[in-house]
Amino acid sequence: MLTARRIVITGASSGIGRGLAREYAAQGAQVWAVARNEAALADTARGHPGIHITPADLTTGAGRRAVVTAVERTGGVLDVAVHAAGFLGPVGVPLAGYPEPEWRAVFEANVTAVHLLHQGLSTHLDAGTAPTVIALASTVGRTPRAGWGMYAVSKHALEWWVAMLAIEWPRGRVYSVNPGGTRTPMRAAAMPAEDPAAVPAPEEIAPLFLRLAHPAAPEPSGSVLDARDWIGRNPWEGLDPGATRQ
Repeated sequence: MLTARRIVITGASSGIGRGLAREYAAQGAQVWAVARNEAALADTARGHPGIHITPADLTTGAGRRAVVTAVERTGGVLDVAVHAAGFLGPVGVPLAGYPEPEWRAVFEANVTAVHLLHQGLSTHLDAGTAPTVIALASTVGRTPRAGWGMYAVSKHALEWWVAMLAIEWPRGRVYSVNPGGTRTPMRAAAMPAEDPAAVPAPEEIAPLFLRLAHPAAPEPSGSVLDARDWIGRNPWEGLDPGATRQ
């Protein structure tokens, strides 16, 4: 269903990013998997010939240029960008005592890097078919929870970035998707006492992400969505496989 779709996905070395990269490739997409850890990216791509790895630190100009260059070397056309990379920072630390270096690092990774990477990729997205941007939100970015510090603040800011981009970019579609609690290394670090089996695995929350990457996805730009609403559902329901939204 995603044959010939060209997709960049960040945070693809583990967790949700890794799961989505594999799901997209399984549906025929060509995927640029981006993260800092090259060995972990190689593991993501193993057995998935549609995945091409791009090691990059997106908080640096050099890292962002590496992603743009990877797209340019394969034709310079991009259909979908999925911003799944994220930095948790300290959990359980009140704002009054939240350390400045971590405050800046979390915002840099979760908001600034997303924005600057989008600027670098925007021309290539405009050259794509039904271009789409998907940003991973968070429950604590929508409903504040004590102790989640800059992670919660940054995810709230990211949703407002999505809303602004949706207004300013009529050529494309932009979505904020909250995956909900998911079985990932970040979740385990944030909630070490939780039973991992109590939350869905990345592939279980993939249907909505697959749907939004399809060129005929009907969801309006700027939509604020929840991946858990699509667990167990057919991502292609109601879609015309050969159609492209206008």
